[in-house]
Amino acid sequence: MVDIDTLRSRQTNGMNYDVSTEDIISKLQTWDKAYGIQTEDISDSAVTVRFKTVPENTRALAEEIKQFCPDVVSQNFGCLEEMISMAEEMGEAIDPSVLELCEGIDFDDEDYGVEILARSITRDKVVALWWD
Repeated sequence: MVDIDTLRSRQTNGMNYDVSTEDIISKLQTWDKAYGIQTEDISDSAVTVRFKTVPENTRALAEEIKQFCPDVVSQNFGCLEEMISMAEEMGEAIDPSVLELCEGIDFDDEDYGVEILARSITRDKVVALWWD
């Protein structure tokens, strides 16, 4: 279920990407019809989406998410190689679930973040969207 009232009252938007509150509501309603979703943690620039089901081809959904909310890849899944390297250099433990998502990933592929996002959607059925 898409919490339209909260999205509107908090004026959730991605104006830096020309994404209005109504654009977000429309996209979330489309996903709700296709997969069944629950919206959570709604703020003026973010919303978490929990999928009841996911498509067989989560890569296509991940590409759609990247187009709609580029920060999910550019500031999160597409930075995992750097975050892992930094953690290793500092002697910090790396979350095993992160390592699992990255297993076999070709970090030389410029779209590796989309593949990790697709794996995350398959495994966790959740994605945090934000626009800064």
